[in-house]
Amino acid sequence: MIMTHKYFRLVIAIVLVLGIAMLAKGQVVWAGQGDGSTPAAASVQGEYTVSLAGPKPGSVKPPPEEFYTCVDGFYSVGGVVTLDIKDLKPGYCVEAVLWNPRFQIHRLPDGAGSPLAHMLFLRIYLNGRLVYEILPGDGTVEACYALLPDKQAQFYFYDFYGMRFNKLTETPKTWDTLDTRLDTEKKTACAFTQVSGVYGLIGK
Repeated sequence: MIMTHKYFRLVIAIVLVLGIAMLAKGQVVWAGQGDGSTPAAASVQGEYTVSLAGPKPGSVKPPPEEFYTCVDGFYSVGGVVTLDIKDLKPGYCVEAVLWNPRFQIHRLPDGAGSPLAHMLFLRIYLNGRLVYEILPGDGTVEACYALLPDKQAQFYFYDFYGMRFNKLTETPKTWDTLDTRLDTEKKTACAFTQVSGVYGLIGK
């Protein structure tokens, strides 16, 4: 009789332990699954911690060093030069790439100075094909560089595609100056860049 009671108590104890274990496991599974209406507390905390804290210092990536667009807008190329594209007719697209600042600098006019930043290599496309320029009345593209303190600056253009489009009969021997708008208040140097080719801010 005593052995029966001991055996019975042992069975009850085992059942209770198993029951508690099953209940605990069930709660864990329920908390992890949910029905999607209320996210788990850990997930909410993680998401809001990131969004409220903001990016860590140095984690913000600069604008890309190249881009392609077919719509009006104000764009930054690598954080070096900006493009303000306006009134672009349908079919036109603009591709911009930062270029080696040493590109063809030996062809700069004597006394012009040296590049103050990376060159801007611009390509104009119409209906998917590379073209020489945006025709008058079909839109404008204005490029601007930051104007360094105590620097004299001037936009120059190297006619990279002149021979390809029969605008030139030989490789350009020099860079051409462009009308440059200096904004001392905003500390920028700007010029209209309507033609496919290489642009640079040159100064000393």
